[in-house]
Amino acid sequence: MVSDKMEKSVVVAVQWTHRHRIYKKAQRRVTNFMAHDEENKATVGDIVRIEETRPLSKRKRWRLVEIVQAVDVAEIQPSELDPETGAVAESEAGA
Repeated sequence: MVSDKMEKSVVVAVQWTHRHRIYKKAQRRVTNFMAHDEENKATVGDIVRIEETRPLSKRKRWRLVEIVQAVDVAEIQPSELDPETGAVAESEAGA
């Protein structure tokens, strides 16, 4: 999953390959689908299963069926770490 910033909606990226018609080399393609997530369960990085449904909005034609594999989200973000020592920076540690 690529984005979960919207309310009850997620963006799912599907990666697929196809052969170039002349050079016969495999090319990687990515297609983004807008999917409906009723409970807002999915987060960025999750591997999810979606299925086609009736049109729910202008761009949403898919709905989230299940979360196949959830990702563990770190409590400390990389931007909060001190680049020299790798420890939590002083300003964020006290906040």
